[in-house]
Amino acid sequence: MDPQGWAVGSVVEQLGRAQVLSLAHFKGVSDDPWALLATWRPRVARHVVTFWRPPPQGAVKLNTDARVARKKVAGGGLLRDHKGRLIFAFYKEFGEVDVLTAESLALLQRLLFCNRGRVQRLLVEVDSEGLVRLLDSGGLAKWPLCNSLRQIKALLQSFNATTVHIFREVNAATDKLAAMDLEDDFFCMSSLQLPREVRAIVLLDSRGVPCVRTQVGRA
Repeated sequence: MDPQGWAVGSVVEQLGRAQVLSLAHFKGVSDDPWALLATWRPRVARHVVTFWRPPPQGAVKLNTDARVARKKVAGGGLLRDHKGRLIFAFYKEFGEVDVLTAESLALLQRLLFCNRGRVQRLLVEVDSEGLVRLLDSGGLAKWPLCNSLRQIKALLQSFNATTVHIFREVNAATDKLAAMDLEDDFFCMSSLQLPREVRAIVLLDSRGVPCVRTQVGRA
């Protein structure tokens, strides 16, 4: 397109943003390339109500997460039963690794713990879409992430389980635990030993209290 065409396109887009132009102005010629610019729509926020779902009776659910807080990469996780009651919780620092590697290490360590505890029916949820895609696709990754992914897949297969992606708002308890910036690694098997903020979210989850997720899109 020539410079003059670009200039016209810019003007049309600005008029579209100002809502001066619309499809009505291109009636009969809706295939005009400038029509797409004239139909610019502003971004709007939509609020979606969601909540953490307990596993079915006889199964347990593992949620894990990793965060960077004050230049420290740490992970956390919770294992809960069908009533939302805590079975165990953990917090662990992973040193100088990227967040995706920390996500995989957090999941791997807790899967190993579940395996030693002879968990029968396991559901797994994380809020890292990248980790879920790697596990589902079998894509290549750099070391040590590739080694963690290989072990995670083997453990998931032994549980006949898959890793499901959930929104961060639904994973709030684990997200809060991973971001606690504690001085030492932490493990407990009682909700009374959880940090107060995490314990409150676990209680709300067990009672099915919903949370609100804000999604931004075109009007």
